[in-house]
Amino acid sequence: DLRGGQESPLRILSLLVCGTAPVWWKGFVKPAAMRLYIDGAWLDLSKWAASHPGGETILRRFDGKDCTDAFFALHSKDAIVRLQKLKGAQPTSVRSLVAPKGSEGTSLDKAYRDLRDRLEKDGWFQRSFLQEFFRLSTVLALAIVGSCLAWQYPFLAAFILGLSMQQAGWLGHDMCHARNSPYCDRVGPWLSSLVAGFDEKWWSEKHNTHHVLTNHVGADPDIDNRPLLFLWAPSKSLDIVIRPFQHVYFVVLYSFLYASWRVQSLQTIWARRDMPALARMAVGYAWLLCLPLHVSVMAVLIGGFLVAIVVTLSHESEDMKTEYETSFVRNQFETTRDIVCPDPVTEWLFGGMQYQLEHHLFPSLPRYKYCRLAPIIRQWAAENGIEYRAGGLCEMARMHLNTLRSVAKLPSSEQSLDALSEFSTTSTCQAGYIGTWKQKAN
Repeated sequence: DLRGGQESPLRILSLLVCGTAPVWWKGFVKPAAMRLYIDGAWLDLSKWAASHPGGETILRRFDGKDCTDAFFALHSKDAIVRLQKLKGAQPTSVRSLVAPKGSEGTSLDKAYRDLRDRLEKDGWFQRSFLQEFFRLSTVLALAIVGSCLAWQYPFLAAFILGLSMQQAGWLGHDMCHARNSPYCDRVGPWLSSLVAGFDEKWWSEKHNTHHVLTNHVGADPDIDNRPLLFLWAPSKSLDIVIRPFQHVYFVVLYSFLYASWRVQSLQTIWARRDMPALARMAVGYAWLLCLPLHVSVMAVLIGGFLVAIVVTLSHESEDMKTEYETSFVRNQFETTRDIVCPDPVTEWLFGGMQYQLEHHLFPSLPRYKYCRLAPIIRQWAAENGIEYRAGGLCEMARMHLNTLRSVAKLPSSEQSLDALSEFSTTSTCQAGYIGTWKQKAN
């Protein structure tokens, strides 16, 4: 992200080529000004941003913006205490530090904050040791059974191991979001690396950006699958000859989700020279290497596909944002749709992520409580005059297929939607283009 300050030519070159600045160079670059508006005060995070556990990029996205609700949705009580000790930013000639647009909050925002306070007071965010132990035991049991069957029943073993990787992904995801939980802090990195095969820190940085800037074109990494899959008409320079068939070949690509996560995890682990994380990943790969190669490969592909079909259905057919939505709660309702599972098997398979709206509103709330929370959110939405989006599994699969098919038919353009986004480094922000782009395939 090149917005928000002057960058050195070497850093710009590195960003263009590698997507990030080299670790050794950061010590020589003066941090660009970075001020975030949180809970009624400007905070200067320029010098501290590089130490942010969730990464610097997500802070850069909020430079000059109000991120109060996003902050309180993702952070622990300890982080909130530390935040209050930070020195407030002082007015400078660079920017007049007045409260940003929308910071006063709408009646919907205030109702959301009241709801969160009520849920916290009623103990919804507290974790159950028995529930946590049961889910961890299920993942380990699937991994052990699949490993034992790998030589005699390779295809069955691959399917069971794929299930274990998928369920490990859901559990690791839940543990990454957990706050004030020593158990999750200790077990989460091992589970994610050993069974699911992704690095917790890399995933957290990517995923948290998706949470707070859901479906924001140019900012949300989960909706940018170019150059092989497109959710909006691409520019002519990025278009590919096989795009008209993306609604056919997407099934194959989705199977490589976990493989992609594994590669990206190893790249970032090596870039930051994180030896403990590398050791955890090594243990996981040693396990896979002990199994027949074709079983391990099939398991990774099956696990990736089972995760992809869940995470794509809830967002990719919803509204796409090209300018910052100041209301955190409104953005979640407009870009997220719950999946209504038809039976107990798919209810278990989807791992609580079918309640995607509840998860986006309260990401640190344990996933096994979302099924009880959903009726409360539905009623709350009706009382506050906002649409609660939900659809059956088959209905949402058709919506997703129609979205891919409709975009496959669109002609390429001189300037694509991402180039018009305020989060794009080449954004023109032309009047009449910035706003919300609604999917037409529904």
